[in-house]
Amino acid sequence: MRGLYSSKTEIRHKIFTEIARMAYEGQAPETLEELPYKIVPGEIASYRDSIFLERAVVGERLRVAMGMSLRKITEHAPISKGVEASVIEEKYYEPPLINVIKFACNSCPEKRVMVTEGCQGCLEHPCVEVCPKKAVHIEGGRSHIDEDACIKCGKCLEACPYNAIIKQERPCSKACGMNAIGSDEYGRAEIDQDKCVSCGQCLVSCPFSAIVDKGQIFQTIMALKSETPVYA
Repeated sequence: MRGLYSSKTEIRHKIFTEIARMAYEGQAPETLEELPYKIVPGEIASYRDSIFLERAVVGERLRVAMGMSLRKITEHAPISKGVEASVIEEKYYEPPLINVIKFACNSCPEKRVMVTEGCQGCLEHPCVEVCPKKAVHIEGGRSHIDEDACIKCGKCLEACPYNAIIKQERPCSKACGMNAIGSDEYGRAEIDQDKCVSCGQCLVSCPFSAIVDKGQIFQTIMALKSETPVYA
């Protein structure tokens, strides 16, 4: 969520800090291999299922912060693979700008309308009456939605006097004004680069920090350190 300093923001700041430190101190590009252990220390995971997954995600974020592309999940490669071509001030990032770290994605459902524990099983059951597809019925004294028949119109949630019906949407898809985000064969977010305008709304909306943009912090600092005047 924008404006809220969270663990997502903290990790982002740590990554940028280490990239900037590496550039200012003139550290070798191979230093990238050590940074996930510095940014995510210890043995116990703080944000994800395992410490190894946390470090793997940080590793990919370090790559994009250097302007490089994500590594393929199916191939073994060091974090610093291809970094030599990026550690110069003239280097431009490798398109696309906005990327999805697949193993960091939560595979959120694209859109669904669901009945919560707040349903009171009322006598009037307006949710049943207003559904144009007869997808809502009473089961065990409470409302139940047939997801195969539901068209996600939202009429049932508007009619419920208890606000017991909610509509869930994938945050990144909901934020995208170009309808550029769909799902791959595993249900993970996938960006249609032909539609994407790199606005970054999906990036700031993803609660799992699975969507990242490529940066040029390292290259900017290298330019500042050079004898060439830099204008902003």
